[in-house]
Amino acid sequence: MAAEVPIPPSQRIRAFTLGRGPLKRGSDRLQFAARLVLCVVVLVSVPVALAIGTVVHEQLRATAEQRAAELTPVSAVALGDAEPVQEGRFDGRYRTSVRWTARDGTDVEAVVTTLGDTSVGDTVTVWTTTDGRPTAAPPTSSEALHSTVVLVLIGWSWFLVFAGTAYAGLCWVLDRLRDRRWTRQWAEIEPTWSRRVP
Repeated sequence: MAAEVPIPPSQRIRAFTLGRGPLKRGSDRLQFAARLVLCVVVLVSVPVALAIGTVVHEQLRATAEQRAAELTPVSAVALGDAEPVQEGRFDGRYRTSVRWTARDGTDVEAVVTTLGDTSVGDTVTVWTTTDGRPTAAPPTSSEALHSTVVLVLIGWSWFLVFAGTAYAGLCWVLDRLRDRRWTRQWAEIEPTWSRRVP
């Protein structure tokens, strides 16, 4: 069995660039240029996505800190065992009735959402507005980071889909043009060529 002859790097590069010579068409050069642009765009999009993610994370964190400063945490007592917010879906969120004492000394009862299972008599932290109404807790640092990662990944994925679709669309157009050109040239040559065949 003959040993395989290694392919020189120059030939590999030539194969990647579709070769040189009279058979290389302008559409081939355009398609190769588009392929290079696609590779560069994908590589550059990574640091751009990281930079955008940093800005988004800072904004989300600042918003969470501002919301936390506008709200007041109070300690409440659970009046009953917590139940999942949605039956059959355990995502860590529970609903339970609680009671706490407002600033004016009155007792306040409300149904709030907690992030953990609680029982009767457990202490629950409830976030309230300036007028004493219960509201959702401000986002934590981990939640802000999670939201940032999700947003950046979704945006980056859509960008890659757009870039890939644009490249595929260009290749489709070039293939159609090459096919039409080949058909037209064959129509011109075929009558002359076929008369030479006995």
